[in-house]
Amino acid sequence: MPAPEPGSPLPPFRPSLSLERTRFAVDLPDASTATVDIDHMAGRASLYRDDRHVQTADMPVRFSLGSDGIEVAASRYGMQRIHLISANGSQRRLDPAPGTPEHWRAQLSRRRPRIGRALAAGAVIVLAVNLILLAPQLLEMVTHLPLWADRFTPFVSPIDLPVWANTALTIAAALAGIERALTFRHHRLLDAEADGIES
Repeated sequence: MPAPEPGSPLPPFRPSLSLERTRFAVDLPDASTATVDIDHMAGRASLYRDDRHVQTADMPVRFSLGSDGIEVAASRYGMQRIHLISANGSQRRLDPAPGTPEHWRAQLSRRRPRIGRALAAGAVIVLAVNLILLAPQLLEMVTHLPLWADRFTPFVSPIDLPVWANTALTIAAALAGIERALTFRHHRLLDAEADGIES
């Protein structure tokens, strides 16, 4: 899809496209509103000011707003960063627009905090289990490559799961990665499995 023309109006957000797109907004000190429309499929972000297109760029990107700026970075699972950076160094995360997955997830945590906490804890458990069970198998696979095996003794994993179990763990890790992205949580080690699926 081509980038919007400068000055073109902000199109309505369609929840049916929420797997491909998302949107965030923030009120600026000059009483205008900045909206960032994210196209996950194209890896691009579009900045709108008062519902008029200003700029489109590949992510990660920092949109300039005079002395302030908006930093945007995303993965295939969701946003990693969408913050307004003020001239004094203070940061504020933009608010998810109604109809977006991030808005739905934030509402769930507000209305049903126990369910929200349970989902967050479940995602951590799933990723920790994946790290424990899949990491030795991946290490075995890597050390059996000729580049390693010709020089060193290959590692033999003590864990040997059937294909269906590995597939289920991979799918569960992807879902856990989505949950953590929707709540802006990321840990370099814990989310390594989800990051690996993405690449």
